[in-house]
Amino acid sequence: MSIYKLIDRLGLVVEESPSIPWSSYKLVNIEKFYDQLELVMSKLPQEIKEATSILNQKEEILSQSQSKAEKVLKEAQKQADELLESTQYKVDRMVKDSEILKKIEQEAEQIKRTILQEAEDMRMKALKEAEEMRKKAYEEAEEVRLGADHYAETVLLSLDQDLSSALSTVRNGQKQLMSKSSSKKFSSSMQSNGRDKETVVV
Repeated sequence: MSIYKLIDRLGLVVEESPSIPWSSYKLVNIEKFYDQLELVMSKLPQEIKEATSILNQKEEILSQSQSKAEKVLKEAQKQADELLESTQYKVDRMVKDSEILKKIEQEAEQIKRTILQEAEDMRMKALKEAEEMRKKAYEEAEEVRLGADHYAETVLLSLDQDLSSALSTVRNGQKQLMSKSSSKKFSSSMQSNGRDKETVVV
């Protein structure tokens, strides 16, 4: 059961309590009231724990993004090394097998420069994608953190207001009960509602 439903049930304890005739006060069962209040207090740490869990997900998102970026960079470097190795092998074969050594060397050098440029382009592209992923992950994590902060603040503010109102109601009832303890009419009314029922005026 959510904390809001528990707070609603706390309010029902007061609303469903019998009214004192010719007054705006009610007789509230203290035992029922504090039992419900304890349920609200026990639920509060779980609500805060869930908000904290959302914040902790930010670190996991950033870690996954960094790991993926490193994997992309490693794969790009591997492909570049393979291309360079293959090119070097082809160059060596061409130098050995061709009678026009100078032309082969020029063509091989051009191929090598082209492959190096392609490898550099792949590396830069991988770096750019990794940075974009890291930035996106950070923004998402920040949104999660802000949402969690707002949620926790809303829950705590609502709970503080409800508990303050309930506590104020109980204290006012206690004062009213003490001020009327000497009234014979009030004592008779209390006896008619049961001697064993623990009550307080709200």
